[in-house]
Amino acid sequence: MIRRPSLANERAAQRQRGAAVLMALVVATLAVLIVSGLFWQQFVLLRTIENQQLIVQSRVLMAGALDWARAMLREDAMRSSYDGLDEFWAKGLAETRLDQLGESSTLAAQASIAGGIEDAQSRLNLRNLVDDDGSIREAELESLKRLCDLLGVPAVSAELIALRMQQAFAPRTAGEGPATEPALRPLPPLLPTDIAAIPGIEPEAAARLAPYLAVLDSNRTRINVNTAPAEVIAARLDVSLARARAVVAQRERISHFVNVGNFAGYLGEVGSGELDTAADTNSSYFFVRGRIRLARADIRMEALVRRAIQAGGGTVEVLWQREL
Repeated sequence: MIRRPSLANERAAQRQRGAAVLMALVVATLAVLIVSGLFWQQFVLLRTIENQQLIVQSRVLMAGALDWARAMLREDAMRSSYDGLDEFWAKGLAETRLDQLGESSTLAAQASIAGGIEDAQSRLNLRNLVDDDGSIREAELESLKRLCDLLGVPAVSAELIALRMQQAFAPRTAGEGPATEPALRPLPPLLPTDIAAIPGIEPEAAARLAPYLAVLDSNRTRINVNTAPAEVIAARLDVSLARARAVVAQRERISHFVNVGNFAGYLGEVGSGELDTAADTNSSYFFVRGRIRLARADIRMEALVRRAIQAGGGTVEVLWQREL
């Protein structure tokens, strides 16, 4: 006689089979999660490496673009006796693929470049505010105040900027050395954000002033009347804004000024100061800006370069460089 399993035993067996199936599903799910996690980690690692490679390649291309701009400025010094906005260096480069510029590498077909060169002597040089003995030059301060007035900025902003420049460039005292330098001296306002960081200057005022100011490494620079905007010409030469705008219209309509004498013959008498110590028609300092796009990488750069004025073109030295 065959004994049939009891109902309780059948239910127990079903529960065991159900538990086994459930356990198998849990194990399978865990395995899928673990494998997926491993694949994701590998993907993230691979993408990180690719991004780093793209950034390194973009920086190499950017260094080449900066060298190209320096070569352009050296060549311009050999070809031209003045610097003006009608010259090739001032035209700028719209976004262009590198293979369209003659590059034949595989990388060139994937990368694009854009950029331009700006005459840094088209701006007021804040370094001119401080003399070699650390005193503030009143004539330069008055120029800055006139610029503030033209831009609708409180005149006290000019005094605060001059004070910061004086603190940054005052002569070292006896016993002052590199170890104590950072604690004693604030950094000069090299960048637009630095102007806004000066206590007492409103962000709106800093934003208006920034496009018209620069900090160069010489306190004897002159503005280039072939590239300076009307506001800078009016402020530096103490002439009316209308006369300064007439200067800009003259150089755009007819031609640029080949020398200071040519400019003086057009402008006539200036408000204050000697024209030959305030104005020039060529420049030594330039801002170089560039942008490289390579796949997911997007690198922007700005540099300040100094060109030696001498026979044969001279050298073009990079004073500082930063990524934007």
